[in-house]
Amino acid sequence: MRRSRLAVAMSLLALCPLAAQTAPQASPPAALPPPAAAQPAAKADALLLYRQGRDLESGGKQAEAQARYGESVAVCDQELAADPRRIEAYVVKCWSLFRLGRHAEVIATGQAALKIQFDARAAEVMGESYYHLGQMDNALKYLAKYVEAAGEGGDRVPTAYFYMGETYLRLKKYSHADIAYSTAVKREPNMPRWWFRLGGVCELQQEWRRAYDAYARALALNPAYQEALEAQARVKPKAGL
Repeated sequence: MRRSRLAVAMSLLALCPLAAQTAPQASPPAALPPPAAAQPAAKADALLLYRQGRDLESGGKQAEAQARYGESVAVCDQELAADPRRIEAYVVKCWSLFRLGRHAEVIATGQAALKIQFDARAAEVMGESYYHLGQMDNALKYLAKYVEAAGEGGDRVPTAYFYMGETYLRLKKYSHADIAYSTAVKREPNMPRWWFRLGGVCELQQEWRRAYDAYARALALNPAYQEALEAQARVKPKAGL
């Protein structure tokens, strides 16, 4: 009996390692996901900042618009520091500088761009800035370069012709100004100021009926345009109306 109990005990001891091997193992803890990588800050967009400035300016928020233009210039400078041949950065910088009234810097920036390659957009804004700086010959030169390069369908062609009109008016070349203003309003007929300026140059040439009609177009677009109201009243009797 004693031997039988000892044999049973020995059998149980022999089974223990097997039981340990066949017992289910505890699952290891699930690995934690790695921490999310920090997302890089969105790259500033100079053109977007410029457009935001235009929208703010149109809404009468001049100070905020000026701030956006300044930010756009700063972004362009960063881009040009990284790539001095980046034409888009030169062009957007010119546009923003123009809105800030920094016309000498527009010219310098545009000239730097044109040394790399000709860009009609840079030439056009340079023409406008030359006008504001009182350099009429250069204004006409660069505006004409833009029209020639962009073709009649260019986005800024109506504006280029308007500035040609303004330039010829300053030079007292009234027939030239008449042609330029007339071309501008033909391509962009919804600008009351442009019609008013056409009326003015018609008046200077004593073309009273044309002047009256141009002022009328300005008033149709902006009935509260006081200068146009006064001008139309002035030429009305001379036009026989």
